[in-house]
Amino acid sequence: MKVSKEVRVGFVAIVAIALLVWGYNYLKGTNLLFKTKTVYTEYPSIGGLVKSSPVLVNGFQVGIVNEIYFNPDQTGNIIVEITITDQDIKIPNNSIANLISLDLLSSKAIGLSLGDSSVELEAGDTIPSYFAPSMLEGVTEQILPIKEKAENLMLSMDTAIISFNKTIISINQIFDDRNRRNLSLALANLKTAVESFDILAKNMNVTINSSLKPTLKTYKNLGDSLAMLDMQATLTKARNTLDSLSLTLHKMNSGEGTMGQLMTNDSLYKNLEAVSKDMDLLLIEFREHPKRFVHFSLFGRKEKTKKD
Repeated sequence: MKVSKEVRVGFVAIVAIALLVWGYNYLKGTNLLFKTKTVYTEYPSIGGLVKSSPVLVNGFQVGIVNEIYFNPDQTGNIIVEITITDQDIKIPNNSIANLISLDLLSSKAIGLSLGDSSVELEAGDTIPSYFAPSMLEGVTEQILPIKEKAENLMLSMDTAIISFNKTIISINQIFDDRNRRNLSLALANLKTAVESFDILAKNMNVTINSSLKPTLKTYKNLGDSLAMLDMQATLTKARNTLDSLSLTLHKMNSGEGTMGQLMTNDSLYKNLEAVSKDMDLLLIEFREHPKRFVHFSLFGRKEKTKKD
């Protein structure tokens, strides 16, 4: 049977198209000659993840990212369609799809952490996701506060420099020719005052060395002598003496002893008063009648004579 030229051209075109489709999908990581499995996961942010990004298990590629689109529920989350091309691997349904970084340039991939479930992941299932920040993002997060502080520091330095310039301008305005002359006079007066103070200090040193130091030495010797005294014993004796005197005065006020009787009993006073009166009468009698006391002698009585 003779095949026409048109049939042969059509067959070749179909084969070419099939090869083109197969080659395109193969370059994307999908082999149309083998059975594949499509599953889904969801991320709040995908960073640098794109279509045809690899899907890895322990660093070995087992699939690719087939599609990326927003969740229709308007939450802003992103749905990622994953095509598993490796038929030998069994993925448990409690596995986790980690969004990981491949390098410092924020190239993303999906790393599957296999679970321990005995149930295998089926086509069309949705597996949990986890977003792992990249190294560059972590460094950026740590550097960002330092950057903000550096910017604030630069602003503060700018403000300080502006204030310093204003201060310099004000100082230049203050130190004109007239103020410079006044400042020179003030410095000269200050120098004179310092010299006078130096002379006064020297005179005071001479006075202290000649007069004050011997006096201080004398007071020091006196202080040493006082320190050598047993002040505690002296104070104890004085306290005991005062206590004894207070007890004696108390007894005298209470009428105890001779002095107490003299101070509190008026009989002695009355006796002395009576004796005083008797003495007055005796003196009056002696003055008026002295002859009655002729025979009184300090050395004894005289014998009476006839003439007496």
